[in-house]
Amino acid sequence: MLVTLKEILSDASRRKYAVGMFDVSDLEMVRAVTEEAEALRAPVILAALCPDVEGARLAYWYALARLAAEKSPTPVCIHLDHANTLDQVKRAADIGFTSVMLDASASPYEENIRRSREVVEAVRARNISVEAELGHVGNGLVGSGESGESADDRLTEPDKVAEFVERTGVDALAVSIGTAHGIYVKAPKLDIPRLDRITAASDIPLVLHGGSGTPEDQLASAIAHGICKVNIFSELIVAWNTTLRDELAQVPHMAAWPAVLRQKPDAAMREVIRRKIRFFGSADRC
Repeated sequence: MLVTLKEILSDASRRKYAVGMFDVSDLEMVRAVTEEAEALRAPVILAALCPDVEGARLAYWYALARLAAEKSPTPVCIHLDHANTLDQVKRAADIGFTSVMLDASASPYEENIRRSREVVEAVRARNISVEAELGHVGNGLVGSGESGESADDRLTEPDKVAEFVERTGVDALAVSIGTAHGIYVKAPKLDIPRLDRITAASDIPLVLHGGSGTPEDQLASAIAHGICKVNIFSELIVAWNTTLRDELAQVPHMAAWPAVLRQKPDAAMREVIRRKIRFFGSADRC
């Protein structure tokens, strides 16, 4: 069942659970997410990262995602994750995505508002949901001191949330409370009091980027305090790549049929998906 992000998050926000958003790159990842969600009777979000849908790739990726969504009896949202330009957003909207995100979070505040509002105005008439980000969730290496930027400088300012939501008209807001994308070199510490102030400022559904590797106790607390969408990618590919490496080490002459070679990597990835869906509290919601 193909739905919008706004539709899929409304129940999660009301009933205090989170929906998993999984970035997926190919047929087997699309199948893994939708089939495991169906088995667990859970809503789910299939997301495309721009490198996976550049040029002619977009039509192939979308055809796979659309087929999976339409076959599923449970709600599935097709989402564009971290677009860099309005043109990327428009291409996704034109082909049929039900949700888009243009990430202008690294831009100055007023520019973030302007660019996010442009997206809303471009897709509103098509019943496409829009996610934006306030504060900036950076890339990995949290706590390493290598970025040259204080983590506190990137966190969402609660007193700007209400104005940002009102002026942009977005349907969901990604917030920065201590997570990062990619692989952590040091476990993050989420700022739950800050999240409480954000939640108090607006009733908009809140999104946590950088969910992979975040300690479960902190993730559970974030969901209990208002997060209703959690993004996962790195844990999927680490499970898949690690298992594939082990499988390749046992293959003589590298002459293995791909469908056989990827059975164990796919199983490892599916286990991550099942574990996340159950942990987020979204199982048995459909």
